Formats: sequence, structure tokens, C-alpha cells
Amino acid sequence: MKVKVCKATELANGQVRSVRILAQTVIVVRLDGQIYGLEGNCKHMKASLASGEIDGSVIKCTMHGWRYDLLTGQCLNESWAKLKTYDTFEADGFVWVDVI
Repeated sequence: MKVKVCKATELANGQVRSVRILAQTVIVVRLDGQIYGLEGNCKHMKASLASGEIDGSVIKCTMHGWRYDLLTGQCLNESWAKLKTYDTFEADGFVWVDVI
């Protein structure tokens, strides 16, 4: 299922945007022209990654510092804590996430 999450102009480079899709929280991030979609809560204590700090292709949870690779969802602190990733794309001036 493809879901429109925001206007493409509303997602600047390095910006994180959180959206609720069905019963899940998803973040979308634009990095160097590419858009990445990941599960939106840290695996440690379910803190939102929407306010996470971006460093290169890594997002850091502001609560306890857990770090995730935005390209793969892999946690750099604990190998078991990988975030689910979602296909994303731009079309018709909007950012879309494919959640299925």
C-alpha cells in the first residue's frame, strides 16, 4: 500500500519527518536527494526518532544515543535491534511510502 506522506518541498535535505500509517510510526528522511523510510521508534525504549540527530547516513536517538543506519535500518549499538525499512519515492510533487 502506497501512502502519500507530505509534499516533496516539505522535506528538506537532512530533515526527519514522522508520520503515522495505520498502526505504525514511520520516519522519512531526505539525504543528498534520496528519501529513506524507516520504522519511527527506537528499539531500545520506543522513543521517537523524529527528533533524532543526523550524522552522515546515521540517525541517533536523542533519548539514549542508540544509532541507526538510515540506508539499512541496522542498529550500530545492538545487532538485534534493526529497524524495518520502507520503500519510498517522489511522484507528482509528493513523498510516498510503500508500507506493504
